[in-house]
Amino acid sequence: MGRFRDFLMGRNEEDVVTIVSEAEPRVVTLTNPSLPVRYGSSPSPQGYGALLSVDYAACEQTKARSMASLPARVMSGGHVVDGHPLAALFNGRANEAMTSAALMDWHRLRTDTFGTSYVRVEWFKGAPVALWPVIGAVIPDFDINRPKGRKLAFDLAGDEYNPRGRYFAHEVVAVSTHLTKDALKGVSLATTAAQQVGLSIELEQFYRSLLDNGNHHLGHVEISEKNIPPAALEDLRAAIDAKAGTGEAGKAPIFAYGAHWINDRMTMKDASLVEQQEWILRQVCRACNVPTWKVYEAQGVSYAGSQQANIDYVTDTILPDVRAIELAFAPVLESMGQRGAQLKFNLRGLMRGDDASRASYYREMTYAGIYARADVRELEDMEPIAGLEKPYFPLNYGEVEQDGSVTVHGAEKTPADGNQQK
Repeated sequence: MGRFRDFLMGRNEEDVVTIVSEAEPRVVTLTNPSLPVRYGSSPSPQGYGALLSVDYAACEQTKARSMASLPARVMSGGHVVDGHPLAALFNGRANEAMTSAALMDWHRLRTDTFGTSYVRVEWFKGAPVALWPVIGAVIPDFDINRPKGRKLAFDLAGDEYNPRGRYFAHEVVAVSTHLTKDALKGVSLATTAAQQVGLSIELEQFYRSLLDNGNHHLGHVEISEKNIPPAALEDLRAAIDAKAGTGEAGKAPIFAYGAHWINDRMTMKDASLVEQQEWILRQVCRACNVPTWKVYEAQGVSYAGSQQANIDYVTDTILPDVRAIELAFAPVLESMGQRGAQLKFNLRGLMRGDDASRASYYREMTYAGIYARADVRELEDMEPIAGLEKPYFPLNYGEVEQDGSVTVHGAEKTPADGNQQK
């Protein structure tokens, strides 16, 4: 966990980072975001301290795994651009140190936890060759008086993956949550749900404390004798301490000097701890926009409705986040001279239904001439077969022209009165 946390947050040890921009000399002082924020004696739910909450970690892992599984392509004029370097980075290795899936995992977690994530695009001979996560401090700087394409700049403090300096929109891509402060920085979902995340952490610590202290059932030890030697009290404490931990659960301690266990009137059930935990989970899921059944809370979803529920999850949760990434990389494509091109992620794989439903859908799309049989094999991740590239054409359909005649594929025009022209 330590190395993972270091990677996500950076390893700067100083409280203050000074950014010196070579392109435009100036100095900006930042508080180092790599230092953990704490309140009291418990880790703060803000920042990566939120990962100590199983509820928050489950929601973020669900979204990250879904998004990391999406294949990417670049579209231009309705056609796929074969061999595009940006698509290759999202479908293989993002850089020398990370796969594209690892970068997408990091991006989702970083965005939701801190509000905004930044990715640096490494260029070589006019094409992107690597995508690097920015784990150091970043200052966005917008100046309306600068020329077009240079109005927005990012000052990077520098980290192990990125040199310090000033970068522009085609060199550093910023993606924010759908809650923004000033249209440049997003609002952290961990901060938004800080109260619920904090309660989640405290409940987990409470359960752990019960197990560690041996008090698996709420209660206390009562001693009938008035004058008990101090050594005997220590023996009683030792007997209770010996019951601590999960390995000793269920073992009955032996008490001397008339001591016996008294169950408290309020039981674990009366305390409604399970109901509280479920309520906290639902609150965290609402903040992260993840349905509870995706984090294995099965209430409210039946087997029959699971397919539609999964489609709702893709369209309401994954699609907006994916769309934000697609739009954020538009300056990269424009810098390559491809203004009309778009980065597109394929979400069909996340919405696959059962075999019978998919077969019916493909049949209708194929008979309507929308899909070729080769397209269906590609969607099902099957090896291509020669001769299946041409789409079918429904011969019992035709196009009605302006004069009322009907044009059928491979046939002559048929007048509106139905009589064939000679």
